[in-house]
Amino acid sequence: MQINGMNIFMGAYAERIKNGLEQRTISISKEKTEEAAAYVEKALHSSVFQNQGVKVSISKEGMDFLCSEEGFQKMKQDGADLFIKNEIQKKENAKDKNPDDPFWENTINQWLVFSEMLYNNGFYTGMTDEEVDQFEDTLAHITYGMDCLSRSQCQYTMQMEFRPVKEKYKFFQSESEAIAGLESSVAALRYLSDSLLPEEHREGFNQLIDKYYQHNNEVLSEYDNPMEAISRTIAGMHSDESFYSQHSSEHKYAVRLSMIEKSEQEKKAYRQGLQILFENMKNNGNDASIWEQIKEYFLDYSTDNSNDGGFRNYVYDDAEYLFSHMKSCWSRLFALGMD
Repeated sequence: MQINGMNIFMGAYAERIKNGLEQRTISISKEKTEEAAAYVEKALHSSVFQNQGVKVSISKEGMDFLCSEEGFQKMKQDGADLFIKNEIQKKENAKDKNPDDPFWENTINQWLVFSEMLYNNGFYTGMTDEEVDQFEDTLAHITYGMDCLSRSQCQYTMQMEFRPVKEKYKFFQSESEAIAGLESSVAALRYLSDSLLPEEHREGFNQLIDKYYQHNNEVLSEYDNPMEAISRTIAGMHSDESFYSQHSSEHKYAVRLSMIEKSEQEKKAYRQGLQILFENMKNNGNDASIWEQIKEYFLDYSTDNSNDGGFRNYVYDDAEYLFSHMKSCWSRLFALGMD
């Protein structure tokens, strides 16, 4: 869609909504205007504000302006200005990056890159609004973990989310968690391509998957979990084991986890093992036994093959958000395939 002369893609569903609104004439009766004003007045004096010691008031002139055509147009312009500012910031983020990597301009909305390619090639033609919305929602869930990884790094945060995913996700991921999330999302995208896309769209989509994988590996290579860095510093200051015996199991396990280092060869083997497991997921469906294998494989790698049950439980509890999201994502994907 065009906003102040600039082309901005916010999703196929958003394009449909905008086109639909442009074809409608909206008129608000005097009674509806008064009703809206009364609702705003009530909200401004709600118990939520009062309980927080906040006093908010609005003049009659302000209320009249808020509910007027002039006020509506100003809100539209303010929104347009915000989208333009976001677009400029995206280009600023990407200016020193690989120009052949379209994901640098959408580091926290990576689903948009896939959806825009499909939109430009007519994939959504003939689909209902509900089908478009559901498909884009699935795409957003698939890339959500990697969007969160970018969001945790200050150089990528100055962007707007166009389709927020309302799921719990840890702000600072461990490297083993981030790798598992990336391999899951890539396998999910490949399943979507193979199973849900017409043949004429697969080649372009698969090329984007390769770029997505390369892009997020680059983001991951620049990432260092600050909480783990703090734990490593603490561990370096206290070599005496008696120091740890005086602290909680959670503290001991956090420090222990931060001290585990992996070689590039070990990381490569970990990725390959995950790829095999998610390939099994693609072929056999959302099988509980495969999820159990992924969990144990993740724990073996993350804990350095520790047999300490308490340590393994600690690591899994810390990564439970990841497994919850991955399972939800694959459930959505398989459900989409049954429609």
